[in-house]
Amino acid sequence: MKLEERIIEVLKEPVCDNCLGRTMGNLVSGMSNAQRGRAARDYVAFLIDSGEKLNVHAPNFRSYRLRNAKLQTDGPTRCEVCGDFFSEGLEAMVKRAAAKVSGYEFSDFVVGSSPTDEMQNKEEALWNRIGIDYIEPIKSEINREAGKRLEKLTGKKFNMKDPDIVFFFDLKRDEVLLQVKSLYISGGYQKLVRGIPQTRWVCMDCNGKGCVECKGEGKRYKTSVHEIVGKPAAKAADGKDHAFHGAGREDIDARCLDYRPFVIEVIKPKKRRIDLKKLERAINKSGKVRVGRLAFCDKETVVKTKSDRHDKTYTAEVEFEDKIDKKLLPKIKSLKGATVMQRTPNRVAHRRADLIRKRGVLSIVFKQTGPKKLRVTVKGQAGLYIKELMSGDEGRTTPSVAVLLNNKVKKIVLDVVKIHPVI
Repeated sequence: MKLEERIIEVLKEPVCDNCLGRTMGNLVSGMSNAQRGRAARDYVAFLIDSGEKLNVHAPNFRSYRLRNAKLQTDGPTRCEVCGDFFSEGLEAMVKRAAAKVSGYEFSDFVVGSSPTDEMQNKEEALWNRIGIDYIEPIKSEINREAGKRLEKLTGKKFNMKDPDIVFFFDLKRDEVLLQVKSLYISGGYQKLVRGIPQTRWVCMDCNGKGCVECKGEGKRYKTSVHEIVGKPAAKAADGKDHAFHGAGREDIDARCLDYRPFVIEVIKPKKRRIDLKKLERAINKSGKVRVGRLAFCDKETVVKTKSDRHDKTYTAEVEFEDKIDKKLLPKIKSLKGATVMQRTPNRVAHRRADLIRKRGVLSIVFKQTGPKKLRVTVKGQAGLYIKELMSGDEGRTTPSVAVLLNNKVKKIVLDVVKIHPVI
C-alpha cells in the first residue's frame, strides 16, 4: 500500500494527529507524530478541496475552511485509537506524576507505560488494515511525550540508562506508579562486641510477627550490624527501608577488628545528597559497630563486594578439655601451607549445602597461654572455617589442631584481625 493510500485508509475513522502521525513515525526525523499527522491531514485536505473524491471520515476535517469542497462534518471526532488520550489524558497523568515526586531528590528519570487493552486492540486492528511499515507503537509515543512534559515540569533530564526515578503510567488502572532507585553507600565496618549477627535474624517461630520465643521482637537478636548501620542511613536519606551487603561475615560470637567491606542500600530514598561524615558519626555512637571510608557507590559495587574473596587473619583463644602435651605442640606447625578438607560444619549444616571444601592455611603461629589454653593466629584462604580447623568438628575437618594435639576443644573465642585485599 502506497503512503498516500495508507493515510486515506487511516482517515476513514476519527483519528487524532498523534495516532495518524504514528503510522509514519519512522519517516522524517525532527518531527513529532502530531506534526506528521497534521502534515498528512493537511495534504489530504488539499486533495479534497482540489476536487478529489476520497472515502474519508469527513469530521476529521471539521477545523478546515475549504474553499471549494463541501463536507458534512457533523459526527464523532473522538480518536478511534487513543480515545483522545494525547489531547485530554496525558497532561493530567503527567501532572499527577510530577506531584508524586515532590520532595524527592533526583537527577534523571525514565518513563514506562501500559496502554489500555482497547488502545492496543484498536492499534493492532489498524495495523492489520495498513501494514506495519514505518509505524511506531503507541506505548513508545506515550513514554516519549510524557518524558518531554516531565522534563519541563520537574527540570530533570530524561535518561534511559540507570535513572534515579522510573515513572510508570498504568492506563489500564488509571494509576501513576513510582520506582525509586536505591541509594548505595559503601564502606568498611568493625564489629567491636560479640553476640550480634551481621544481618537481621527473623524469628523462625513467628516469621517476624512477634511471639513468646522472641519476646515480641520478631527476630532472634535485638540488633545487628545491618540495623546499627542501616537505620541511621535510612533516616538520613529519608528512605523506606534498608538492605545490607557484606563481603562475607563473621560468626555472631566473633569480633571483627579490621574493616570488613560492605554496602548499605537505602530503599526508596527521598534524599540523595546526605552528609556521609555526619552519618559515620551517628553510626559510631553505637559503641558496638564502627564504620569508615563511607562513599556513594552504585549497584555494581554490591556485586563486586559480595563476590570478592578475601583471605583473612584470625586470632583464636582456644581452651582444651585436658592439659596440653607440650611435646605435641610442634605438630601445629605442619598446618602451615596445608590443604584442609572441610565438610560443611555441623553448626551451619541446616542452612548450607553439605559439601566438602578444600581450603589452604597460609600461615599459623601459636602461643601457650595456660595449661589448657593456646592463642593461635591463622591466616587462611577465603572460606576457611577457623573454629573447625581448631576443633576438627567431629572429623568433618582434617587435619585439625585438636587431632594433632590429641585433645578435644572445649571453647573457642575468635577475632577477625585482618581482612586482606583481593589481589
